[in-house]
Amino acid sequence: MSRLAALAVCVLLSLSATGQNRRYTVVLNDGSRISGAIISDSADYFDLKITSPQVIRIGKSQVSSVETVKYPMKKSLKTSGYYVRFSTGFLSGKDESGSQTSFSFHLSNGYQFKNGIAIGIGSGMEELGVVLVPLYADLRFTPLNSGLSPYIWLKAGHGFAVTDQAVYYEGDSSADSYHDGGFLFNSGVGISMFSWKRTAVNVGIGYRYQKVTLNEDIYWWGGGGSVKQTVTQYYRFEFHLGFVFM
Repeated sequence: MSRLAALAVCVLLSLSATGQNRRYTVVLNDGSRISGAIISDSADYFDLKITSPQVIRIGKSQVSSVETVKYPMKKSLKTSGYYVRFSTGFLSGKDESGSQTSFSFHLSNGYQFKNGIAIGIGSGMEELGVVLVPLYADLRFTPLNSGLSPYIWLKAGHGFAVTDQAVYYEGDSSADSYHDGGFLFNSGVGISMFSWKRTAVNVGIGYRYQKVTLNEDIYWWGGGGSVKQTVTQYYRFEFHLGFVFM
C-alpha cells in the first residue's frame, strides 16, 4: 500500500506541474490583456505562446505588468449536472493461493449537485478468481470548491459472474458447475484535480469486498444427485486512477 500511495503522489505532482504556474496575463500600456505561456523572457521582450503553435513577441516597453494566471478553480467550471467517470483500478489481496493482484475497469455516470454530492450508477469488468461484471450505485462527496479537493466514495451493488458452464466427470458421477456473483461493497478516499475545463483527474485508495458462489450440481449414474455450494469472499485493497468529464 505504501508503494501505491507513493505512486498516487507522483501522479498528482506530475499533473500539477503541467497544470499550474505556466500561464500568464500580460497587461499592455493601453490596458489590453493577453494571456498565454511565456516561453522566452529576454531583457527586451517576451515570447508569449497563445495557442499552439502561435507565438507572439511583445516588447517590454509596451508592457505595464505581468500577472500569473491562478490555478483554475472548480467554481469557474461546471460543478453540477450530468457527469461521466472512467477509471482503471489495481486490486491487491490474499486468498488460499497466496497474494493475488488483478485489474479492473469501470465506467459510471450520474448527476452531481452543487453541494458536491454526486449520485450515479456504474458497471465495468474485473477479475477475482472469476471474471465479473459489476453493477452498482455510486455515491461520492467532494467537499471543497477548489481546483484540488479530497473526496470520498461509496459503491454497493452486485457482481455478476461471467463464465461458461463446465461439465466434468469423476468415477460414477458427473457435475455441472457454474459461478454466481454476489454482493459487492467498495469505499475509499482520494483526490480530485480539475486540471482542464470540465475535466478532473481522480486518484484514490479504497477497500473492496466481493462475494462469489460456486454451484455444483452432482449427478450419479445410478440415479439421484446433490447440490454443492462453495462461497468465496474476496477482500481487496484498491488503487485507482480515473477521469471525470462534466
